[in-house]
Amino acid sequence: MSEDTLCVGDSVCLYATESYGFVMSTQSSSVHNEVAVGCRQDRVKPDIKDQHSHCLQWQPENEGQISLVNINKQLAADSENDDNNLEQKRQQGKKVVYGQIIQLQHTFTQKYIHVSTTKTSSTESNNMAVELLESNAKHCQFKIMPRYKVKAEGDVVQVDDQIVLESMKSPGSFLHVSKAFLGPMSVYSKSFELNLSVQQTGFTVYRKYKPHIEDDNKVRVGDIIRFYHKEMEAYLVAEGLFDDELLEDVHLRMRPMDQNNPKTLFPSTSAVTYWQIELQTGPIDGGVLKWEQQCRIIHMCSRKYLTVDKALQKVTLTSDHMDPNTVFRIHPVIREYDEVPLDSYCRIEHVVSKRWLHALTVDYVRKFAQKEEDSSMGSLKWSTATLKQHAKAYSGFISTIEEKQYDDAFTIQGVSSDLVEIFDYMAGMVPFIQKLIRDKKDGVQLNAKMTHDAVVALSELKDFMIVDSLPNKNRQKLMRNLRIVELLVYLLQIPFRGTPDQHHLTRIFVEAYDVLYTYLKGDSRKNELYIAKYIDFFLSQFEYKEGMIGLNSAHMVMELIKDNRKIVDRITTEHIDKFVELLRRDKNYRYLDLLKVLCVCDGVSIADNQKYITEVWLMKGNRNCVFYTDLGQKIGKEKGVVYVSTTTGRTWMELSKFAQKSSSDDELYLFLEHQLELFGYLCNGQNDFSVKVITQELNYLTWDEAFTCLSDERLPDELRAQYCDLIITMFVNVGDNHSVIDRVKLTYNYDEIDDIERQSLEDSMGGLLDTMRTGTRKVNQFQAQAGVAES
Repeated sequence: MSEDTLCVGDSVCLYATESYGFVMSTQSSSVHNEVAVGCRQDRVKPDIKDQHSHCLQWQPENEGQISLVNINKQLAADSENDDNNLEQKRQQGKKVVYGQIIQLQHTFTQKYIHVSTTKTSSTESNNMAVELLESNAKHCQFKIMPRYKVKAEGDVVQVDDQIVLESMKSPGSFLHVSKAFLGPMSVYSKSFELNLSVQQTGFTVYRKYKPHIEDDNKVRVGDIIRFYHKEMEAYLVAEGLFDDELLEDVHLRMRPMDQNNPKTLFPSTSAVTYWQIELQTGPIDGGVLKWEQQCRIIHMCSRKYLTVDKALQKVTLTSDHMDPNTVFRIHPVIREYDEVPLDSYCRIEHVVSKRWLHALTVDYVRKFAQKEEDSSMGSLKWSTATLKQHAKAYSGFISTIEEKQYDDAFTIQGVSSDLVEIFDYMAGMVPFIQKLIRDKKDGVQLNAKMTHDAVVALSELKDFMIVDSLPNKNRQKLMRNLRIVELLVYLLQIPFRGTPDQHHLTRIFVEAYDVLYTYLKGDSRKNELYIAKYIDFFLSQFEYKEGMIGLNSAHMVMELIKDNRKIVDRITTEHIDKFVELLRRDKNYRYLDLLKVLCVCDGVSIADNQKYITEVWLMKGNRNCVFYTDLGQKIGKEKGVVYVSTTTGRTWMELSKFAQKSSSDDELYLFLEHQLELFGYLCNGQNDFSVKVITQELNYLTWDEAFTCLSDERLPDELRAQYCDLIITMFVNVGDNHSVIDRVKLTYNYDEIDDIERQSLEDSMGGLLDTMRTGTRKVNQFQAQAGVAES
């Protein structure tokens, strides 16, 4: 009886008896927080690809509610969560009885099921909405009651009981399943909605997992794990995205441990290595996994089942959850307990064929491998990992019995809770982007509500990649693993000009570019090389003026190119011509930044680009894309004062007044600042050609002008500092005036050395030879004495 009793902290699944479906949610953004209920799902073996999405944890009522009035709401919410965690630990394992107040926390989103007192249901206007929110105030408290009179208040709640959940915020109202589908506007178009109604809906309770302290180091059904082949030093991986085609089949990704590379000593954080265990009896059953228990293995990114293709005799993935070829057994190498512990060694047996997973030494060839000699952006190799095919090595007939190999042992590695949490969050962002792309392909016109939800969700995705004001690599990496980068590119390729919802699409596109820009922030070369194959498409977007799409695209490409020599070397003169032409059409500082990152890469000057940009930007054409600055005496103005012209010399204004009049975010002032920065980058590394053009031939910036600006206390400090840097770059560190430390000369042409230097060199060399002879003589004497002593 005690085994059937539900307790505080248990993970459960709720099955609605009216719709014959499970309560679930697969989205994580704050605007896509509805709770859905499946339709006509099998009670035992429903088609559930991620067990976290249907799992709820029973938590006790948080009695110490904190008022959110007149205090910081975020601090109050954090404090409330802390109190709730303490209360849960205190009541962990206590039996749940009817009439008790509980909270339901969704495992996938880590949010609580809330009832809304202001928002009505989207399917039934007479009912109130139910949402998933992070806070756990009174809105998420429910009294658990029996559906039928065979149970009463005070009785314990048992597995398979039918219950109703009454809201404590709105007494007399219950969690209820709608009669109609959520409809085509929702990701859950063929599912019902969970709302709040005066009518009751009965839910059957199935227990997924009952927590025990001793289970912390064991493999639990539904947990995310990795399989690491110890002999090959490689992870079992696949690549692809759920509800999409499989990109790369099952293979091994080599990750040998290297003492000189500390990162390799720790488990991989790549989501392509993530797998989930599901029991053969179905995704609702749970508990601790036992050795030789029949189970299915699900790849988390693609949400497909590991299987064996009988015809080809290879390991692959399938979407069919009822396929008997998806059943495996995990056997121990060393067996100490019935339960499977984390970090233990195992061998994997395919149940139907009774064969064992075996690693071949044949290299795995990627389906979309690029030729290394290709100079296009698409040929850039973003990953250097060695791949091995993981398949059955059979030819001729198929044997019914295959002996297991001693060296085919996998280590079962657990994935830390923080990595699981960020993976679930990013995976929860995928469905709405996929639906948006499908809707546009089907000709659906966006409205203001759909656009607002998409923009807010993309903004949350962008903010999620920044932690403590710094980009987080583990979160950015999930943009690659879950192919969100590709989804956003597909979204941006949707034609929008002239469409009825052009304004709505423009807002979404601008936000999508901001997401890609945030993905590129930081120093991850893999992120940059991964997206570089789409650079030609991004360049084609520069000409769009709608809603700053072109400018945001340029800003993103600038971040992509910056300090990445592999990409910079593939930028051609045709690309530079296009950047300058865009600058002539629209004098915007972002185009100057694009030219700037082509001049210097990781502190190393690129002379060919510097020279070409100087010629195209400053010497050719009508030069209408440059702000002129000059001394007053040269243009008929006040002597000793620097003036600036934004109209190619037609009108002039004192530079000090121009700087004071313009704010720090003014487009004209920013253009002048970034123009001066570009001057410095063009001359960086003592580029005599650019220095001569700017300071002498065209007089864009003379010594007198630069020194006058440096001395003018009316100018902003940042602007004066820029002129100071330009003086050093363009007038001090020029010609042969360079640091002897930076350029140490160690070799000389002997014929070019005069007699005095030759004699000095010979004397010094002679002294060096004498010293070496003396040292050699002492070593020989020491060795001789040592030999005598030994004898």
